[in-house]
Amino acid sequence: MTERRNLPPGVKRKTLASGAIRYEVRVDVHNPNAEGPQREQVRKRFKTKAEALEFYNGVQSERARGTFVSPSEMTVQQAVDDWLAGQRIRPKTRSAYITALRPVVDALGNKRVQAVTKADLEKVRGSLEDGTSTMGTWNAPTKLKGKPVRKKWAASNINVTLRLVTTIFKDLLDQGVLPRNVAELVKRLETEKPPIVVLTDAQTKRLLADTAEDRLGVAWRLATCGMRRGEICALRWTDVDFTAGVVRIMENRVPVSGGTHTGPPKTPTAIREMPMLPDVKAALKREKKRQAAERLRAANLYVGQGYVVCDELGRGLHPDTLTHKWADVLAELKLPHVRLHDARHGFASLAHAAGVPLADIAAWLGHKDGTFTLRTYTHSTDTGLSKTAETMGKVFGKTAAKAKVTRK
Repeated sequence: MTERRNLPPGVKRKTLASGAIRYEVRVDVHNPNAEGPQREQVRKRFKTKAEALEFYNGVQSERARGTFVSPSEMTVQQAVDDWLAGQRIRPKTRSAYITALRPVVDALGNKRVQAVTKADLEKVRGSLEDGTSTMGTWNAPTKLKGKPVRKKWAASNINVTLRLVTTIFKDLLDQGVLPRNVAELVKRLETEKPPIVVLTDAQTKRLLADTAEDRLGVAWRLATCGMRRGEICALRWTDVDFTAGVVRIMENRVPVSGGTHTGPPKTPTAIREMPMLPDVKAALKREKKRQAAERLRAANLYVGQGYVVCDELGRGLHPDTLTHKWADVLAELKLPHVRLHDARHGFASLAHAAGVPLADIAAWLGHKDGTFTLRTYTHSTDTGLSKTAETMGKVFGKTAAKAKVTRK
């Protein structure tokens, strides 16, 4: 009886049918996420009085600070699914988010989100570093099912995963589901941004000359004129105006889980008109003539979806196919391996070196801000360095001549 009187109101001593003694804690708490009444009771039993008092005092302390959260059965997978469902994002972005979050859901999906620790997330991070991350089936494309483990991920990709988990946990923290965001405690990996490599103007001329008659020769000309991969794949003949001499960029084609998605470009400024350069106009006319001949040969088998870059039956290409073909043609011509997107960087660098105003380069590339173009897309080139040397040579020559005259 004395012990019962010494216990706080929320702790009761219970004798079970077996004769064992247990200590039950009952605390009324406020749950803002409850579907019904927001006031509910937390009930938990302990073997010892010390454990019960520690839990009771902890709950009371957290209630006083306003940091107590009611127990929740929400799992990591449910939390991720709910967060994704609430995002108003493009299909390509959603696909990228799912890819980044898949290792976390595969490893911790069935675990209560409130039970996730810093160590759990560090283990996921380590498995991605080591190439030991077990593959699951959450939102997995058919081609990935059956693979036991993932390959090693780059540090930059792992950091994207950690950033998304931190965002999801912060959302749960704001909702009152989590008392703290343990994802913030997980250290990000150090990354080194690889240098952008672009083809020289001589290498670009050789590439275009040697592929002029190839099926994808027109794609390489458009790429080296600053068009994005998705813009090239989405370009239709209705967007090519030979009379006005412009190519209208109206759509973007991106890879998504299970195929592709064609829709508006990612920013309004990406919708633009590009004047046709003479060699681009010639390449487009050659391709149009080629497709007309292929339509006659294929007869009823010809699909003809209206794309400028397509296969023998007129079907549009997957953006990844264009990337692979680009790598193949560079290897065949023994040219340096650069990304297809780096052809866009090369165009910006050459235009900048030639003295084209930055605002015009940004508009051509579909950028809103010229400073972004300067910071991200312009790089030194052999031509630019040669012009710099020539210009500065003249400057220093004039300076030396002036100094010589002054001494007299």
